[in-house]
Amino acid sequence: MAADNGMETERSQSIRDTGPIMSHSTGTPDIPRPPKRKDSPAAKRPALPPKPAAGPAIPPRPSVPDAPTVESPALPPKPSLPLPTARRERKATSPSDDAGATMLRRRGSAVSSRAKVAMPHTVKGVFDPRGGGSGTIGRDPACTIVLSDMLVSRRHCSVRASRDGIELTDLGSANGTYVNGRRVGKVWLKENDVVTLGNTDLVVTGSVLQARKSFMSTKCVSCEGIGLTVGQGGRAKRLLEGIDATFNVGSLTAVIGPSGAGKSTFVKILAGLESPTDGHVVFDGHDVQRDIALLRSRIGFVPQDDVVHGKLRVDAALQYAAKLRLPGSTASERTQVIDKVLDNLELTEHRNTRIDRLSGGQRKRVSTAIELLTEPELLVMDEPTSGLDPALDLRVMSMLRKLADEGRVVVVVTHSLSYIHDLCDNVLMLAPGGRPAFYGSVEQMDEAFKGREWSDIFKDVAEHPTRTFSTAPANRPKAVVQRHDGEKPPKPRRFRQSLTLVHRQLHLVVADPGLLVFLLLLPLILGALSLVVPGDHGLGLADVKDSPTEPNQLLVLLILGASFMGAALSVRDIVSERPIYFRERAVGLSPTSYTLSKFVVLCLETLLQSLLLVMVVVVGGKDMPKYGAVWRNGSTVELVLVVWATAWVCSMLGAVGSSLVKSTEQTMPLLVIVVMAQLVFSGGMIPVTDRAGLEQVSYLFPARWGFAAAASTVDLKWAMLNAEDDPLWTHSTQQWCFDMAVLGLMLLVLTVALRIRMGMKQSQRD
Repeated sequence: MAADNGMETERSQSIRDTGPIMSHSTGTPDIPRPPKRKDSPAAKRPALPPKPAAGPAIPPRPSVPDAPTVESPALPPKPSLPLPTARRERKATSPSDDAGATMLRRRGSAVSSRAKVAMPHTVKGVFDPRGGGSGTIGRDPACTIVLSDMLVSRRHCSVRASRDGIELTDLGSANGTYVNGRRVGKVWLKENDVVTLGNTDLVVTGSVLQARKSFMSTKCVSCEGIGLTVGQGGRAKRLLEGIDATFNVGSLTAVIGPSGAGKSTFVKILAGLESPTDGHVVFDGHDVQRDIALLRSRIGFVPQDDVVHGKLRVDAALQYAAKLRLPGSTASERTQVIDKVLDNLELTEHRNTRIDRLSGGQRKRVSTAIELLTEPELLVMDEPTSGLDPALDLRVMSMLRKLADEGRVVVVVTHSLSYIHDLCDNVLMLAPGGRPAFYGSVEQMDEAFKGREWSDIFKDVAEHPTRTFSTAPANRPKAVVQRHDGEKPPKPRRFRQSLTLVHRQLHLVVADPGLLVFLLLLPLILGALSLVVPGDHGLGLADVKDSPTEPNQLLVLLILGASFMGAALSVRDIVSERPIYFRERAVGLSPTSYTLSKFVVLCLETLLQSLLLVMVVVVGGKDMPKYGAVWRNGSTVELVLVVWATAWVCSMLGAVGSSLVKSTEQTMPLLVIVVMAQLVFSGGMIPVTDRAGLEQVSYLFPARWGFAAAASTVDLKWAMLNAEDDPLWTHSTQQWCFDMAVLGLMLLVLTVALRIRMGMKQSQRD
């Protein structure tokens, strides 16, 4: 390490002696900062911004060794913006800095242990067609080429030698096989073809299929003239304007600027979550928006909202995330990956802690841990320190520094400016209107703003949004992998995804005592309320003198209770986990799998509640009908099925409504409207038969058909004197089946509506 420091000092002295050098990315001189004399005005000038007098100690940051330049056979080397050669170092001057020194030694060990940026996944073996024969590629140790990438299936694809070269065939892999960015089923490989399996690249060199030098040792992420316009005509609004930036491997870049400058919009474009109207984001030679199916596992994005279920333990949340993101892995392999991620983020001691009991910084680390399961090479975070105190702010930023030092490109939107000088490499400042006001290293920022206070800088940027304090890189990497029209991205394994989501949803119910109590107590309370209906004959023949309307009142309470139970179960469900769903969808979750999981879970929950509701009525002493409409001695079973079907349909109606509202605060008015509408149009309390308009509208409500099926089971026309002559209440097998069939059709229509709604693209803008 001493030798390295000596070489660095020698190189810095050489730079000062020889004058400006040319930047590899801009082609413009990089002007080194001359040494400051103790008596010079610059030496007396406070650094930008002035450090607070008290606060958490900031550990000094070790320098990151430059990544080696290795030429790729498939993609030519690209110029990149070098990391700053001068970095600020702080020495521990008091015992209070011991923690910072300890973090420095730990981080320095991590940097030295990787000895230049190494490939993220190991590749063992090659395939040489000149020897003839065939082989396989995958994680299985028996394969010809063995990959350690968890996104690769155990037997991912096969290769066969022939006179024309290598024939590659996908073997039904979970994440697909790509050649030059195009997903393929079977293809002949040519010289310099790049084969992508998971996050690992192979290349044909000298007719031999072998490991390709990874992105992490040669490439960078480049933004080329990013612009975004929303709306059309006179309503068009420009959110981003001409952003050029290059983010190198091993660098941590802070995106800062006044509120409303489009920072979150920009990083979502950078992560491939939204498409710009102008420009491109180039990642490893690929256009991010065009080839997002190929790159989505290589890009990690942590939004402002926590994308984890707070009621789960840390370990359980990561297990479910690993099942969704690593579909071809075994339980032991997933555990191994999770252990590594938890250790890397210092969360091992919290693995059995419920997420909602963690601090804000720890929850943000859990969200980051989920993204690291696929070992992304680009990590984008949107305001991870929002709402955190200075100590937690430091821990989160130190974590990002460590992740960058491990060889990732890390970009973070932040309003916390205290640690930019000590932990960040580059700064991108956006002005109102999404215009780039500054992009460059921290040292270049000091030169540009002349040591001014942050408040003055932000005020100046807000008042002069068109002013530019630096010049963007002139020579940027271009997308060299050409677009190919090929097969569609691999379809997700919907059954496995649905099974995982069902398991997780049931786990959430059990892990939340309040929700579990609500699930069990609500039908018991509603059933007990039905016992206050006067009369002793229940759903049998009514007592004309004492309680002539007893059967009708009981059915109204049962059907209204079923409607309320179903809607209450789901009306907050979709909207409350919307950020989690959209993040999981971006990494491969199928909207069909998500909809199917809700369909199954609501089916099970409403079945349990319906059984409890009818059981309370039976145990409470209310008589059941003597004969059913379908089963002569099965009237109770028929009634349970009717209540269940009504509750299930209303639960799907609540889920559709939940997908339409924008916040959980809007769900309570929605629940009231849904339940009251069922009461009015059920036909049990307010007559709707032969009332023009009202009767036709009533056909659109589940309670109308649920009450009709229940009345058919009870034979309400016989049980109650002066009952309404509604043809839907006829006590016959045919009529009961027709009423239930309509409920089944409603269930199908609402499920399709939910699937369409969940498949719609969410706007990712600020």
